[in-house]
Amino acid sequence: MAYRRVGDDFMDEEEYEVHAIGVWSFWAFIIAAGFTGYNLQEFIPDEWPKWARFASTIVPSVIVGGILGALGIFIRAAFFMALFWGALGLIGMWVWQSI
Repeated sequence: MAYRRVGDDFMDEEEYEVHAIGVWSFWAFIIAAGFTGYNLQEFIPDEWPKWARFASTIVPSVIVGGILGALGIFIRAAFFMALFWGALGLIGMWVWQSI
């Protein structure tokens, strides 16, 4: 059984998978919340009080970020599948062009 070093800790494969999914979930949350909050600014009226604009930006951003953060395992799998199929497609295009 192989151990991986993460920071000052050594993890076996199962612990490392849990750690990797947690990292993907964290970044999915951050990116989704930031993207949602940025895009909501376009639709929130300037006439609203500051607390209402703040709440109507933060609450949906946290909800969307939380949903995508919970789907971190699937986002990770989809990313690596897309990477694999993209590389396979590029190799196929290269072979097709060279024939």
